[in-house]
Amino acid sequence: MLIASSTLAASDKSKLYGYWKSISGAPVKIHLMKDMNYVYQYKMLTFSGKWSVNRDNLTLNYKVLGSKRRKQAKYSLKRGFLTLHSDEYATTVLKKTR
Repeated sequence: MLIASSTLAASDKSKLYGYWKSISGAPVKIHLMKDMNYVYQYKMLTFSGKWSVNRDNLTLNYKVLGSKRRKQAKYSLKRGFLTLHSDEYATTVLKKTR
């Protein structure tokens, strides 16, 4: 699901806003919104919740059957590509679609 080391300052989240689609790794789509909400699509599953950035860590918070969950990944943003790396999932590279 998520990321590598970052060249984007945590305070400059605006470069992360928008629709992202994977070009390698898992077939995912992520819409990161300015109000810090997100929609994450993986195959036939859709998750939504709040997202946050701290240094080079991207965190997605969501609920499953009323239980709060959190997924974290390291990210980098270079040349218009968002790379996500976590110990739990394969590295995924995404490109902004709009």
